[in-house]
Amino acid sequence: MFIVYLSYMNIIVTKSQYQKIIYTLLDTLYGPKLTYKKVSQRIEIFSREGDHIFTVYTVGGKAKGCEQDMYVNSETGEEIDKFIPMAATRKKLFSKTVLSYVNEKTGLDIDCIEFWYEKGPRHDSRYNFSVKKNKKVKRITN
Repeated sequence: MFIVYLSYMNIIVTKSQYQKIIYTLLDTLYGPKLTYKKVSQRIEIFSREGDHIFTVYTVGGKAKGCEQDMYVNSETGEEIDKFIPMAATRKKLFSKTVLSYVNEKTGLDIDCIEFWYEKGPRHDSRYNFSVKKNKKVKRITN
């Protein structure tokens, strides 16, 4: 169960309601159908408009313990941040929901997802948030 603060009111949102909200947002931004193309040692995932939104690494560039590691492209992360606060996108449920959405829409079996966030006043360092389907893989601060 999540608590969302709206002004001075507490609103309780269940896990299934939260997931429906994220699915609807992703459908509006990128779906309802995603396509993909296998390129060498990675898979590129495209929105309905043909924009490259995610990259799945199948050999190199994967987090430890991941078979297929999905990287959220910078532009995609920035677009999502326009609708959802960055603090919310750093949560495990958000990452797992995006992963489930992409797996459902593409038929792929991606097991990890990775977000990079710029941080600091001059964006001189980055924050990595990586989540495996069933457990958190790692958190790195540079």
